[in-house]
Order: sequence, then C-alpha cells, then structure tokens
Amino acid sequence: MLLSSALITLWALTTTACDLPAHIQRRADKTAITNVHVYDGTQFSTDLKTVVIVGGLISSAAVTDAPTVDGQGGYLAPGFIDSHCHLTSCSFLTPLRQYGITTGLDMGTFPYSSLKACRANGATDVRGPGPAATVNGSAISGLPGYPTSDFIPNSSAAAKFVAKRVVDGVDYIKVFLDPAGPDAQTLSALVSAAHIAGKLVIAHATTVADYQKATAAKVDILTHVPVDAPLDAATVNAIKSNGQRVVPTLFMMKSILTNTGAPPNFYVQNAQESLSRMYKAGIPVATGTDANNNPFIPANPPFGESLHEEFELLVQAGVSTKDVINGATSIAASTFRINDRGAIKLGQRADLVLLGANPLTDITNSRSIKKVWVQGVSS
Repeated sequence: MLLSSALITLWALTTTACDLPAHIQRRADKTAITNVHVYDGTQFSTDLKTVVIVGGLISSAAVTDAPTVDGQGGYLAPGFIDSHCHLTSCSFLTPLRQYGITTGLDMGTFPYSSLKACRANGATDVRGPGPAATVNGSAISGLPGYPTSDFIPNSSAAAKFVAKRVVDGVDYIKVFLDPAGPDAQTLSALVSAAHIAGKLVIAHATTVADYQKATAAKVDILTHVPVDAPLDAATVNAIKSNGQRVVPTLFMMKSILTNTGAPPNFYVQNAQESLSRMYKAGIPVATGTDANNNPFIPANPPFGESLHEEFELLVQAGVSTKDVINGATSIAASTFRINDRGAIKLGQRADLVLLGANPLTDITNSRSIKKVWVQGVSS
C-alpha cells in the first residue's frame, strides 16, 4: 500500500530544549473573574457569574479585596488539554498557552527528564511517557537517537521496559504498534506490567489490525484512527466493552493522507467513519492533535492552532460541540486520570480560558480567546 511507510513512520521525536516562555506573569494570591458565563460541563450559565481564584485553585472565598478581571460578558471554560503532542522544545509551550491549551500530553519525547525540564509556574503543564515501546525493524526503531536498549522483542523485555519507565517517573506508557511488532504476547505483557505499576497504556494505532491488536490486549487509550479501512462493528463493540478511550487526531490523519497522495475518499470513508462509529457507540473521545515539528514525517500540525482545527473536524464527523469541548477538558482529564483539572469546580486547578463568544453555538468560537490562566497565573 502506498501509504504504509509514510503513515507508520509517525511521531517519535527526540530531545527537548529548556527555553521556557518569558511572558508569564507572577500568580496573584487572589483573583476574581467577574461578569462571565461559566461552563458547567453541559452548558454556559445564562446569567453572569464570578469565579474566584486563591493560590492557583478555584475557591469559594469572598470577592472582597480581590483584584478583579472583568470578563465583559465572555464565556469562561476550563483550560484546554491537548491529549497528543510532541514537545521537543519548551518554546512550544508559548503557542499552546496562546491558543488556550493549559495541559499538553506528550506522546514520545525522550529522555523523559527533558520534558520535565519544561515544567514551570504559569507555563502550560506537560506530561509524558518518555520513549515509546517498539521493536527492532519498526518504522521508528531506526530514528537517530532512539534508545535501542529499550526494544521489546519479547515479554521479558516488555516488563523490563515498564520497570525502567517507572524508575524514570513517567506519567504513562506509550507503545508503537507496527507490522514488525510487538506481537500479541509481548503487548499483553507490557499492558499487564504497566497496570501492575499503576500506569495507563496508550497505543499508536493507524490501521484496523492495530486497533484489533490493541483491543485484544486491553490497552487503555488508542491514539489515531485507522486509515486503511473503517472499523468493523465487532471491534467497535469490543472497544466499548473494554472501557477503552480514543484520541483520534483527525487533523493529523487527514493531513498525512493529503500529503502522501492517498485516494481522496480515504479520509472520509476510513478515518472519519471509524471515529463516527466509535462516537455513536458511546466511546469517549479525547481531543489531541499530534502537533510536532519533525521534518521527517509528512505532516506537522502547528502547536496550539491545530487543536481548534481538530475541533472543527470532530464536529464534521458528527461529534456534538459539547462533547468536543468536553473532549478537550473533562473527558481528557478523566481519560488520563488527571483529576485536578478539566472542570470549573471548587478545589480544581484554576486552568481557565476566557472566550469572547460561545463555542457551543459555533465551534469556531473556540478561537475567540481573550485571556488564559494556568494554575491561576494569567498571561
């Protein structure tokens, strides 16, 4: 198939530079955001409300003596979460924040310590897995700098891989599914070891066969959608029964298909249709972009802006505007077990984005960003 090498040579990126954003303001001890319609996970309030931030958290404290930000009738939503990006430079945190993304979930920057170096007060929060698990001969195994000592040719190596990542302190485990492997037994061993260690497993899956393998092994999250054929009902039902979740990265898949000269109907008939079938089955959809700057792959979604492109493609695939916003907030937070964000509730992190217009009536209004707070720090 003409797409195979281009589509599978995805998304393993290397080291991160520590060039942190310089525009972040110091967090105020107390702030009141007034005159805003507040999102409750279902709708924005019809009346104007005030949200108080104390010490970086949503608080019930009185507005008295708090510096105020007049929201001027805007729409206050939880900060957006990009559930799939490749943060090979801390400088990418700047566009993420500018486009309302307060959490970026990396999917393959290594070493993990370079990602941790990007964490700073007021900067978009980052999480990651370190290197993805793979085998010798896979599309990513020969990339410059890839840690060949971490190949997982068998079940024993898979368990050792997980143990090393746990020592590194990673947030979750990523596995790259490829025709070369890992095989079903090795993948199952990886998932088992990760779950024993309390880690989620995210699988790179771009074909129906990848989805079936990941479903059989009961990985927690499937990222990307098949481009070779639409998912069949049995696989969709198995994903639903397993309680698995998906991060479809439609913008990335559409871009790759376009840039590699795939038949024009592949995106709609295979990628979009696969996502539509999963969504209609009630499988939770978290929003991710696969934003990256790797010159060796056929598509480079821009950091920040591509999340809003993803929103529009999700709506085109039949996802409701409410579920699109939740996919980048509460659904993303619950999918990755980040329980301190994703909603505007007492005690939650004050990760917030103020919009000038309601994205539930028109998803393109997600771009009407007026102000962003990360743990109470405004930009």
